[in-house]
Amino acid sequence: MALMEVELPPAAFDEDWQPAPHSCLVIRAPGMDTLKVPLAAEHTTLDDVSVWEWSGSAYDEGAEAAEWLSAYFGKPSRLVRFKEESEIRPTNPKYAQGYKITFTDCFPFLIASQGSLDAQNDLLKEHVPINRFRPKHGLL
Repeated sequence: MALMEVELPPAAFDEDWQPAPHSCLVIRAPGMDTLKVPLAAEHTTLDDVSVWEWSGSAYDEGAEAAEWLSAYFGKPSRLVRFKEESEIRPTNPKYAQGYKITFTDCFPFLIASQGSLDAQNDLLKEHVPINRFRPKHGLL
């Protein structure tokens, strides 16, 4: 389970936005030093990346990120970025025709809210917490 806080300029939501040279992804975890991954860095490509039913190539975010994640998770890990130029993953046209997704398993938006959790729990014998789901966006 990860708690994330994202700070992006409004322009970051434009399709052609490019990060500034100093922009970075900042990752913090209990007992770990802060990891900063540059967003505008040059990348090498890793082949044979698998996420759910998708397999393909992705950009490797480097040895420092791999060492940090491996230490935190206690097993070999790599941080990769979707390689948009050569990897296309269309959504299921039955649900979201014309959209592309990256490493998500089906949809461009997976949203969970307190209301949707409450409605789900009304149908279950035993209630489940929100951390049993994998939303890309949480609304409280």
